[in-house]
Amino acid sequence: MQNIDLPTRDDLVRLARIRAPGCVSIYSPAAPQSKESDKARIEVKSRLRAAVQRLEAAGTSADLVESITHAVDELLSDRHFWRRQSNSLAIFANGTSISSFRLANRLGGLTEVSDRFAIAPLLRAATFSHSAFVLALSQNSVRLIDVSATEPAVEFAVPDLPRDLESTVSLDLTNDRETLAHLRTSEDPKVRMREFSQAVDRALRPVLADSDRPLILAAAEPLASIFRSVSSSTRLVESTIPGNPEERSAGELAAAAAPILDEQHAAELAAQAARFDESASRGLADGTLDGVALAATSKAIDTLFVDIDRRMPGAVDEVTGAVTRTDGDDASHYDVIDEIVRRALSSDARVLAVRGPEVPGAGPVAAILRFAVQPLAT
Repeated sequence: MQNIDLPTRDDLVRLARIRAPGCVSIYSPAAPQSKESDKARIEVKSRLRAAVQRLEAAGTSADLVESITHAVDELLSDRHFWRRQSNSLAIFANGTSISSFRLANRLGGLTEVSDRFAIAPLLRAATFSHSAFVLALSQNSVRLIDVSATEPAVEFAVPDLPRDLESTVSLDLTNDRETLAHLRTSEDPKVRMREFSQAVDRALRPVLADSDRPLILAAAEPLASIFRSVSSSTRLVESTIPGNPEERSAGELAAAAAPILDEQHAAELAAQAARFDESASRGLADGTLDGVALAATSKAIDTLFVDIDRRMPGAVDEVTGAVTRTDGDDASHYDVIDEIVRRALSSDARVLAVRGPEVPGAGPVAAILRFAVQPLAT
């Protein structure tokens, strides 16, 4: 089983705000299988040695180097931590703290030493949540399955959720005489299924109202179409897990939901790309590195697209947003793309961490703007 630590926006903002000498960022491939843990640990040890060499070359104090090394070594010796891994591992350490995230995304290896952490690759895990509700609906049973990116799928308890079609007539419908009459007298199976679906929908409303998760329907026809015709949920996705869900476990339903969530994510990216094009026609979008850096510094970014596989050493002026490119990272030079992400997060922009072809214009970054920006005076 994978053990996943999904970074929250608060985690990202906290890491983005840290400024201190000797910030070490390590990204390493890993594997959910415990027998592969030694390989992942060796990879992290190797990257830690490389980070120490860079710290020492930069003249970092021996005490700070020792503190960072000790913190990562403690993590390396935590057998419980290494027994349960995922596909990638991210570690952030400086002289005062260490944070680690086990990620479902497959990220490439990276070691970075600067006066700030490299957080852009971490954003991929937070861009699109692989969480959803699956409604397993049949005439003989009803289940709401909680599908999470961090925990095994489980059945979610819903107050007053009907058990099945036949027992629906025993629900308290005192104030809904018309529905009660239909349930008792209808000879049309589809009418019965419609009333059953309405009862399910009513029970789900309080749960779904407090969540922004998509709702995925698992049902056979004609019940699937009937439920869709009466559902009040704005989060119900178009795709259905077909067939009778009665014999499928929560885990099996979660696995069937995964490609549907991928479709949703692709559709969301397509919608954002269309929004970028529309905004560009009004002068409220930018696909150039210099323009996006200026917009981030001006707090003008509404939505930022960032290619998590691109790195660009340099610096972004704190006042003007001007970009300076260099050949390598050090205490005063860092990844420019990462710095743009930091500034966007600090102004509450939405950040979409994507792969290269998914960035409008195919550059390292692109942004939809809140307002047009002009070069800032020095």
